[in-house]
Amino acid sequence: MSRTHYGAYVVLWIFSLVECKVQEVRVTCIFSEDCILPCTFTASNGDVDIKWYQQDVIVLSFHPTGQRPSNGNTWLFSDNVSSGNASLLVKQVDTRSKGRYKCVVNNVTQIYVLATVEAPMRMISINTDPSGLIRCSTKEVYPAPVVQWSSEPRSGSAVLQPITRMAPDGMGLFTVESVLKPQNNTLDLIYVCNITSKYGTQTWTASLKLQEISSSEGQDLIIPCRTPLNLQSFSLVWTFTSANKTTNVLEYDSRTRKYSRSWDIAELREDSAMKGDVSLNLQKPVGSEHSGIYTCAFSGAKTRHLIQTSVHITSSRQGKDFLKYNLWMLGIVAGLIALLGLTLVIKRYRAKSKRNQENTGEDAEMQSINSAKTLEEPQAESKLMRVSPS
Repeated sequence: MSRTHYGAYVVLWIFSLVECKVQEVRVTCIFSEDCILPCTFTASNGDVDIKWYQQDVIVLSFHPTGQRPSNGNTWLFSDNVSSGNASLLVKQVDTRSKGRYKCVVNNVTQIYVLATVEAPMRMISINTDPSGLIRCSTKEVYPAPVVQWSSEPRSGSAVLQPITRMAPDGMGLFTVESVLKPQNNTLDLIYVCNITSKYGTQTWTASLKLQEISSSEGQDLIIPCRTPLNLQSFSLVWTFTSANKTTNVLEYDSRTRKYSRSWDIAELREDSAMKGDVSLNLQKPVGSEHSGIYTCAFSGAKTRHLIQTSVHITSSRQGKDFLKYNLWMLGIVAGLIALLGLTLVIKRYRAKSKRNQENTGEDAEMQSINSAKTLEEPQAESKLMRVSPS
């Protein structure tokens, strides 16, 4: 190897060491918001040439001799360049803004910036659909999150088998929906849905508990609902669903400890609510109007918890109709039993009469035979007497 080649390798090795010492930072940019990618350098009195690259493609070039400090949605803080600030402002971040950026000042790489884009979750929803499936969802999320289901008490991993769909919209944001079929012992379980962002920066939790209640018309009814553990500050909404129509019944805020209602017969006991009991009190509900699904929905920091109660109220008319129906059924059953007994008696009577007739016929026949024998015997004796010798 010649000295020239050796010197060239040494120079390349030195440059590689310098390149390896370039700082690399990570920045998370929020979708649709502005984001700053940092870059600083040692200021000098001479002209400054600044270039920003994204995946080795130049996105902005700045030189004090007339070039503008912006290029579309990227901006440079030109007033701060003289003090050694070459940071890049990316306006209205979208999914195309992610990638590895490089800041080059006077042909020297100052920093690498690994920019990630995230559209954080702002809501989570859980509910049951008309077919009875449990649905957990969120929307306008980027990148696609991770969905996990569990139950309390815990079920085996093979028992819960959700189907999760994630579809991007025109802006690249994902709508997430996960569907779960309830288990046979669904009234004993609380279903929990956790949605975690890809980068693990946030986790939202939703849970659902199902229960059933039956009552009679004209009686006061209490639909139980208690605050989930560790949920200190929350807002509560009681809703009623019947014939696919949902209406608000009552709202409560744990911070102000006040509630408002849209149903005159609905009431919340404030002293109990302060202790975590937010059960709904209904005063003499009417069966035809107030039978349906009552939902107690808690909303807190990154959490939503639902207790869904199926309520069936038997009206007084239904009770009378039910009693009348039972009496009719009892009468029909008694009539059938009496008819069956009468039929058996008639059959037994006929069978006995037939046996008596048969016995009478047999007796008459035997008497006839005996009479015939009685007549034949003297005649036989007479004949014997006539043929015997004198």
